[in-house]
Amino acid sequence: MHSPRLRTYCGLALTASLALSLAGCSGDSSHPEPPASTEGASATPTPTPQVPSVDTSGLSAELGELATQWYTGAFVPVGDRATAAAQARTTSSGHLTVDAATGTWNGQEVAVLTAGDDVTLAVSAAEGWTIVGGWWPSLGLNQPALGDGPRHLLFAGSDAREKEGEDITRARADALQVVGVDGMGGGAIVGIPRDLWVPMASGGNAKINAALVFDGPEGQQQAVENATGFELDGYVLTGFLGFQAIVEEAGGLPMDAPVPVKNVSAGEVLLNPVDALMYVRERKTLPGGDFDRSFHQGIALLGFGANALLEGPQALAGALSLVDPHVVTNVSAEDMLTFAAWLYRTDLTQVGHTVPDAPFGTSADGQSILVNDDGVQSVFDDFADGHLGE
Repeated sequence: MHSPRLRTYCGLALTASLALSLAGCSGDSSHPEPPASTEGASATPTPTPQVPSVDTSGLSAELGELATQWYTGAFVPVGDRATAAAQARTTSSGHLTVDAATGTWNGQEVAVLTAGDDVTLAVSAAEGWTIVGGWWPSLGLNQPALGDGPRHLLFAGSDAREKEGEDITRARADALQVVGVDGMGGGAIVGIPRDLWVPMASGGNAKINAALVFDGPEGQQQAVENATGFELDGYVLTGFLGFQAIVEEAGGLPMDAPVPVKNVSAGEVLLNPVDALMYVRERKTLPGGDFDRSFHQGIALLGFGANALLEGPQALAGALSLVDPHVVTNVSAEDMLTFAAWLYRTDLTQVGHTVPDAPFGTSADGQSILVNDDGVQSVFDDFADGHLGE
């Protein structure tokens, strides 16, 4: 849980007005005051703070005011992840043109503002816009303000037959992928084998993908946390129809397929919604079965990430808006915006990707399961810091 957002407002205008009024005052010219003693005073005048000219003509009035205040050194409403940056930023003379793209996530409006190499992330609430993160080299801030330390997020796919009226929140999980960032520009994706035998949120043990049936999305999140030891930011859940709609509206799924799968050839491909769904679900023709399928699901996530990376951070708000109607999630707009923005601060070629090689076993009631043994736990332990390997 984050503490309530910091809301402070700037007294810069008042200070400037006071300085100008004092500079303009003079005494009676016929009886001039004696000059003040300069003993011990510095001969160097106090420098006037330089502020840029900020063009926000393409923005709404509220976003334009937010950007102007931010770049001229005024205090603005900020979230926890941006507090240190708000205090450390500098200003400079010159001219800035700020552009903005807006979208929605989980019922809340989001905005991505860009000015040169600067990126500002903001969310809207009843009281107005709040800056929740970003990076601002023009303000002397070399490190992104997206949160400290590792973060993990669960992406889940339900195998509900939606055309037959099944609810995606109460069917088995067909895909469980945890995406992690380490807070330093690294990241990884780890697939969770769906037959892994783990504790359920409601008690007892079962295959991890059954948690969605027993306890809903929150229970599925809890089961993954029980298995991995991660504290997840939340979950993003979709079904077959939602996944296909996302691929359709995105213009296809670009991907570098490591091996051919049915009619999808190896190499760089652009998959239509039908082939994309087949690719992330196929297991019977793969030598590794479910393990290979889970690995391919991670490949698909990397494909989405690579496409978003090519379009640049200004496309982030639109990408979240595209996905939003087709998912069920408990991830706040602030958390999703700052998590997804790490994509633009990460080298995807250095992002690790694996599926733990869990051994087969048999449960007490005779089910064929995968055992969450020390080998599996070693992978989760390695991924606790948000990346794989040293």
